[in-house]
Amino acid sequence: MNRSFYKRLSFAALIVGSMFMYSCGSSSSGGDDEDFEFKSSDLTNKYWYANPYLSSDYDRDDELIVYRFEGGGVLKKQEFSGRRDKVVGEWSLVDNELVIEDESISLTDRQEWFIQSKSTSSYLKLNSSSGTREFYTDIDDLNDVTADAYVVNDLRLVNNAYESSFRNEYAVYGAELSQVKVLPNESTTIELEDFTDFQGEKVYYLKESDREEYFDAYPGSQTVKFFLKANGENYKLEDQMYSEAIAALDNFSTTATHASASGSVTINWKAIDEDDIYYYVEILDKNGNEYQPNFRSTRQPAVAGEDKVLTIDNSIANELEALSELEVGEDYFVKITGFKYEDDIDPNNSSNKEMNIQAVTRYVFKAGVW
Repeated sequence: MNRSFYKRLSFAALIVGSMFMYSCGSSSSGGDDEDFEFKSSDLTNKYWYANPYLSSDYDRDDELIVYRFEGGGVLKKQEFSGRRDKVVGEWSLVDNELVIEDESISLTDRQEWFIQSKSTSSYLKLNSSSGTREFYTDIDDLNDVTADAYVVNDLRLVNNAYESSFRNEYAVYGAELSQVKVLPNESTTIELEDFTDFQGEKVYYLKESDREEYFDAYPGSQTVKFFLKANGENYKLEDQMYSEAIAALDNFSTTATHASASGSVTINWKAIDEDDIYYYVEILDKNGNEYQPNFRSTRQPAVAGEDKVLTIDNSIANELEALSELEVGEDYFVKITGFKYEDDIDPNNSSNKEMNIQAVTRYVFKAGVW
């Protein structure tokens, strides 16, 4: 008898039997998945990002989703116009079934997702009868991204007479962005150009050639979408423009008084007849460069219709002061900007006072010789 042969045969049978038992255990009622339980504590009080992007078409609803699941079943969604959170519905988690009721989609929206065993406290894999979705707690490309759309009422000189006209403006921040397009409607795509703002941050605005596209009449409420590219990945964001317009500044009440080579200038203007409007006053160089001002005031509150005065020199509180860089004897410009925030934004506690803008009124004029 060849005992070594039978030993090898017995050992092989043992392995096969073990494999058979393991196979049976894995297939019965989910096997190892029976022990998987996703806890609410792994889900709550953090941002979850899902990118369902399919194409840059305006009509396709595949915008980036950012949820925050909070205690008591409160569901919040982040808006990228200023990275603010809004309560949009409710959520629940029972036996690895995550139910999301997002009223920003529809009042009857109900999503039933089953959390898969590969999920962790920083990654969610969800399955449902309609497909799969993956959420992450961090997407590095988007950490500093904001995308804001708002209306501007420009006061400008046309054929030797001042008139006010409306146009749209867009501001998209993000250090990792390499391309930004705005989709104001289903038939229009506009590529934005990257600039460096006065704080040294990368921001995308309309190209110079697109800033003269004024409306015959105020267009009212509008849903604007943004196409973003960052490190080879595509994203789509959305912002809502409001139905309310904003009045124009009054050029007759706006003056700049400056003694040549004195280094100071006094600006007078009249606040528009509307409450909760804030103002910035800026001094621009001889080229009227709005993106690199030589002075920018702090935010100026105003009562509706108030006569405002601001004396600017190198000792006044400011957000930017580089008046010494202005050339004595050269022209200089003054820019006055009035703006109102989107609804429910507290201007004193906003985490980003440059964003969440609803509407802007603006006047840039040659003030004289510095």
